[in-house]
Amino acid sequence: MISIKHEKKLTTILGLVLAVFLLSSFKTFSQDLVNVSGAITSEEDGMPLPGVNVFVKETSYATVTDFDGNFNLEVPINSTLTISYVGFITKTIEVDQAMADLQINLQTDVAALSEVVVVGYGSVKKTDLTGAVGTIGGEDLAERNMTNPLEALQGNLPGVQVSNSSGRLGDGFNITIRGKNSMSGNVEPLYVVDGVPTDNIDFLNPQDIERMDVLKDASSTAIYGSRGSNGVVIITTKSGAGAKAGFHVSLESYVGVKDVARLPEMMAPEKWWLFHRSAYLPGVRNSNTTVSEASLLDAVSGGGTNDALFERVANGDSFDWYDAVLKSGIQQNHYLNVSGRSENGMGYNLGLGYQEETGNIENEDLTKYTLKLGLDHAVTDDFSFGANLTLTMTDRNLGSDIAMRDAFRLNPYLNPYGLDGQTLYPLPGKLRDENGEFITNKTSTYNPLLTIQNTTDEIRRWNAIGNIYARYQATDWLSFKTTYSAGYENYRNGRSWGALTSTGVDNNDLASADLENYENFNYTWDNQFNIDYAIEEDHAFSLLGLFSLYSNRTDVNYQSVRNLPFDTGFYNTGSGEQSTFDVSSAFTKQTLTSYALRLNYSFKDRYLITLSNRWDGSSLLSERNRWDTFPSAALAWRMSEEDFMQNQNIFSNLKWRISYGFTGNNIISPYSTRNLVNNQLYYDFNGSTANGFLPGSLANPNLAWEKTREVNAGIDFGLFRNRIEGSVDVYDRLSDDLLLDQQLPLESGWESISANVGSVRNKGVEISLTTRNIQTEDFTWNTTFTFTRNVNEIESIYGQDQVDDIGNNLFIGESIDAHYNYDFQGIWQADEIAEAQGYGMVEGQEKLRDVNGDGRYTPEDRVILGSTNPDWSGSLFTTFKYKNIDLSASMITNQGVLVYSNFHSNFGNVMDRGRQKLDINWYIPENDAGLPAQTSNTYPEAGNAGSFWRNDGVGYYRDASFVKVKNIALGYTFNNDVLDKLKLKNLRVYANVLNPFVFTDYEGYDPEWASASLNTGRPSWVTYQLGFNLKF
Repeated sequence: MISIKHEKKLTTILGLVLAVFLLSSFKTFSQDLVNVSGAITSEEDGMPLPGVNVFVKETSYATVTDFDGNFNLEVPINSTLTISYVGFITKTIEVDQAMADLQINLQTDVAALSEVVVVGYGSVKKTDLTGAVGTIGGEDLAERNMTNPLEALQGNLPGVQVSNSSGRLGDGFNITIRGKNSMSGNVEPLYVVDGVPTDNIDFLNPQDIERMDVLKDASSTAIYGSRGSNGVVIITTKSGAGAKAGFHVSLESYVGVKDVARLPEMMAPEKWWLFHRSAYLPGVRNSNTTVSEASLLDAVSGGGTNDALFERVANGDSFDWYDAVLKSGIQQNHYLNVSGRSENGMGYNLGLGYQEETGNIENEDLTKYTLKLGLDHAVTDDFSFGANLTLTMTDRNLGSDIAMRDAFRLNPYLNPYGLDGQTLYPLPGKLRDENGEFITNKTSTYNPLLTIQNTTDEIRRWNAIGNIYARYQATDWLSFKTTYSAGYENYRNGRSWGALTSTGVDNNDLASADLENYENFNYTWDNQFNIDYAIEEDHAFSLLGLFSLYSNRTDVNYQSVRNLPFDTGFYNTGSGEQSTFDVSSAFTKQTLTSYALRLNYSFKDRYLITLSNRWDGSSLLSERNRWDTFPSAALAWRMSEEDFMQNQNIFSNLKWRISYGFTGNNIISPYSTRNLVNNQLYYDFNGSTANGFLPGSLANPNLAWEKTREVNAGIDFGLFRNRIEGSVDVYDRLSDDLLLDQQLPLESGWESISANVGSVRNKGVEISLTTRNIQTEDFTWNTTFTFTRNVNEIESIYGQDQVDDIGNNLFIGESIDAHYNYDFQGIWQADEIAEAQGYGMVEGQEKLRDVNGDGRYTPEDRVILGSTNPDWSGSLFTTFKYKNIDLSASMITNQGVLVYSNFHSNFGNVMDRGRQKLDINWYIPENDAGLPAQTSNTYPEAGNAGSFWRNDGVGYYRDASFVKVKNIALGYTFNNDVLDKLKLKNLRVYANVLNPFVFTDYEGYDPEWASASLNTGRPSWVTYQLGFNLKF
């Protein structure tokens, strides 16, 4: 019920509103009106432009063009008519009389096209954006000639860290947005390709991508609710909606050579021989044998079982294992695109791609076929529909994951051949003569060349992503859209090891194989309405309402077998020994139901508000925790639009932003809240073997979402008519209720349970700056800089913030990626023997920092050494154009990166006396064995490293900071005279070099993937490309 008092107030307000309306109407009717009509088309292709805004500023005189670009409007005489359309330069016309049949051509605004930002379930002009979103266009992605879209993204956006995972062909890239905010290791963002959520985008062809928009702050990602806390990467592929009128054909092609570069410098043969002998010195010294040249020689010779090795040393007969295993890779990439729009409004886009690349090791290669199809049809002014399909088939051969490692380990006096010098010998370090006697008796490493020849690891993968959609414009301000999106992935991973491999030796000199088949299907059905309503020129409202259904199912089956009688790869697994069969399968399914609202409000195009909320209900959680809400709010002030900013020439754009919101992380494994009886066990039942099942882990029905709260403050600026423009963002993210495996008392019968018991904070600053240094008719020079600093800290674990969990490497106030160990200080020298003995050490062993000064090395002396999280990252992109010549280059850097180097733990391991080593200087004490003494403060005595070096790896931490030039490209675009003769629209030829220079102190393969596994980490490389872009 409304009280009489409130009813009177309401009547008064309505009366005032009515009076204002009547006064404005009287004013309108009192003016002389004239009729203006005409058609608006694109100057570039002459096609009509529907939906163009035609209006007189600060009045209600406004209309939009129809499907054929026509408009008809009455306006006051002597007024200014404004014609505005997204992506085109705004035009004004002075109206001093009636005008009929106007023909208005709008020019494409290249700068404005990039100013449209894709956000969740829609797009906004960048000037109206209130959140932190980074955008890179398809041309920028494709021009760097990188076959992985994430590599093409690398360095382009602040706050987005992209790195190669291993350097191996096809292994993909890691991406982290604004730091790691999960302790489970899953920090990948949500990828959304044409509305389809997907785990990765490695399968996409960069040339099929129209644009990539990275949502970074909570106000941008909250619309994705429980899947947005790691950031969201929205990929929009080329479709019929953006196709221009006419028929257009383009062909892009390049070939390249990929050469190994910057190989780590290994010991020269002579130096290795000295190392090898010195590594036997501690053993001779600690035995009852008198140390002498003879006793050392006897130990090295193995009692006379290494005559062939000694002969090779004497003759200087060494072998280059680098050269035997590594080779140049070849790549080629071809892309054909056909697009256009027919007279009936049907837009289409067809892309065909072929990529082939060989690695730097035999049997490593990748072949990818891509198909992209997009259709969009405007049936009427009010109704349109369309479809998109992306299909990829990838054949990838990984070869052997250990062959390169084993080859580089073999010492330079071993070669892969037998006594005849031609036949590959299975164990080069265990060479026997005709009588079966050892003539080389060192390492048991299997011949890596045989391993390469007889190992198969093949993945054939199909990826399909598509959607169908329909749009209906019910009124000028109300529209509806429904989209059904689906993703499908199927792969078969077949691996086999022939009899002539180390695996074959372990399996009775017989072959073995395994086979995995994986299938995933997911669909999303989004239904949304959009209300876009303006009141006069001051108030603009945009409301999005969403109802979404998501379903994801996965099927996996696996089989393996040993002791195969034939080397038939993985195609005949049934012929193996039945007792070795291992067969398993798995199935998971999850669903998500969502509702969302987002309101955008603009007052006078100066004051902007964005409010959103999403409600998610997931099958991953128990009923009590299934639903949660993820709200956000953002404010922005376009200060440059204020009256007091109009009479100055410095700021062409100035906008302040602040946002606050919540997002979630749905990394919970399906069925984690339910006890699954999935472990099969066997037991004795009355003398017979019986089987039963037990739960593999303890379920936790109280599991809930990981949730992230974020505050973001930013400024967007443009100076001197946007000759200088950029943005600065400062953020604070607190991720709470993080999942951890919490240890349980032994009495419970379980080791641990997954629970929401951790929190992590990320704080940082992001800067992006673009400068247009020179802009003349013949010469332009542009540069773009980015800077990122993120501080990652664990706030609490197990509900408290005082006690660390050393066993799980979790330390309050430190990074998730912190390295905790003893602080290596050098090597105990000969004049420090007495002091070393006080610590239980001897000359030539590692020296540590005694943190607590108690005169002993104890676990309490361990400290935080650093983190793999960079102190800061940055990039530089620059482009020069002089007439028809263009030159561009890009550079990235990571600084303050500390890694535990698996490369050094192998090739710097002085306890391993028979294998090749990095070109290091190690400690050799004074001795009577004829070896020259040498000091070192970096590597201990060979064969005599202490337990901290052997067991704790204190000497293998390295600074992996680097500056890397990612590419340098030089191109030439032919002028119109040549193009007319060739009947072409455009032709550009170019040369491109990828990864030409790296500046670093890191001694391993490449600092970018210094943390990679020793088995999969690959040497650095440089790629040289030649190509052309052709348009008909």
